[in-house]
Amino acid sequence: MVERIMDPNNIRADHLERYNFAVKKIKEFIKQPSDILDVGCGIGYGSYILHNMLSCGVDCIDKSPVAHGVFLESFAKKSPGINYIVEDFTKIKTDRLPASYDAVVSFEFIEHIPPNLAQSVFDLAGEKSNLFICSSPNERVRPHQLPPVNEFHYKHYTPEEFEDMGRQAGFDDVDFYCQTSGKHYEVRPGLEGGKFMIAVFSKQGYGYPKNKIKGGVLETQETMMS
Repeated sequence: MVERIMDPNNIRADHLERYNFAVKKIKEFIKQPSDILDVGCGIGYGSYILHNMLSCGVDCIDKSPVAHGVFLESFAKKSPGINYIVEDFTKIKTDRLPASYDAVVSFEFIEHIPPNLAQSVFDLAGEKSNLFICSSPNERVRPHQLPPVNEFHYKHYTPEEFEDMGRQAGFDDVDFYCQTSGKHYEVRPGLEGGKFMIAVFSKQGYGYPKNKIKGGVLETQETMMS
């Protein structure tokens, strides 16, 4: 089951915006990051954004040799600091990777893999970093089985499921953001009305949780302080 962007000249604006958002968030946590891990990178356009805008090294993982070929043709020469690893992330030996990264990102990936593998993405991020930024269609706003059904998606996740997986992986805090739709792709705080959610996970002392889920209700920084 695969749904891939293979044309580097025809990338959806909402996909690009997620990586631009990740750049901003990573800068908030770390003034000058040195190494980022991008899980499920596809052709590597997002890794290219991270590499160029953060001026740092990027390890990216994807099991598709075809996607790797597009990366080599379109991005590799312009981004010598990207290490593209052609491997199934569930089979890669973690000692093949550095002991830690400044951040791990995973966009346009969780919904494309079997649900029983989703926790493995979070666990890899939790093992390697204090900061994890990932996305999924929000099941509460865009149910997976609501027509038209995307045949390339296994599952859409709820914010509660995301938070549970994050905590199981060792993250203490989560900050939620969203995009209204593919056409209205500006990233904004919270979850209301956003088809796509973006979660920023961090470990204790690494950042302040502004938009948390508690008892199934979204709490903002203002409500938690009131």
